[in-house]
Amino acid sequence: MEVTGQAFEDMQEQNNRLMAQLREKDDANFKLMSDRIKATQIQKMLKDEHALLTEQVFALGNQLEAQVEVVRKLEEKERILLAQIASMEKEVALRTQGMESYKRKAVEATQQTNDLKLHLDKYVSQIRDAQSIVADKTSAWQNEMFKTKRLHEDLQSYKRKYERAKKFEMATTADEVLQEEIRELKEELTCPSCKTKRKDAVLNKCFHVFCYDCLKTRYETRQRKCPKCNQSFSANDFHRLYLA
Repeated sequence: MEVTGQAFEDMQEQNNRLMAQLREKDDANFKLMSDRIKATQIQKMLKDEHALLTEQVFALGNQLEAQVEVVRKLEEKERILLAQIASMEKEVALRTQGMESYKRKAVEATQQTNDLKLHLDKYVSQIRDAQSIVADKTSAWQNEMFKTKRLHEDLQSYKRKYERAKKFEMATTADEVLQEEIRELKEELTCPSCKTKRKDAVLNKCFHVFCYDCLKTRYETRQRKCPKCNQSFSANDFHRLYLA
């Protein structure tokens, strides 16, 4: 039993050594496989780099051919430009001669321009005088138009008074006279623009009377003229009236 046990222990120890050797071989094989994979990857990378470099060389070759073609075209353009420069030099010489001629003409034109400026100043002065006269006449015409409109309004007022007197003569009773007077007073107190609201605002420019809402609406909608006489007005030209 002791011999058998000793032999078993020796075999177990030998198995352990074999297992250790096997693990070492597996590690060595794994390392070799890793090295092989790395070498394969490096080989693939080198192939890709080789292909890329080959493409770059091909592209550079094409670029070189293109640059050679560009240089050839530039040389051709240079020859053309040299020929153009020569022709332009001749043209410059001709234009220089023409410029001298134009300078002489420019001096003459300057003298004529000065003479024309004198005439122009004279005409401008005459135009300004005429504009001043026109402005004065326009102002006078506007004043006359304003007076005419006033006379027309007075005439309309007299006509209304005449019609009123005529109606009073035709009235047979005092009630009819009172009703007519009430109607006329209401008409006098009603805004002539909207025909509904009472007069409560006056225009300082022409002293026509309307309701405040009508004047405010016309001002806000930029229709800033009197509904009766078309006299323009601003924000400070209409005020409220308080009839007691």
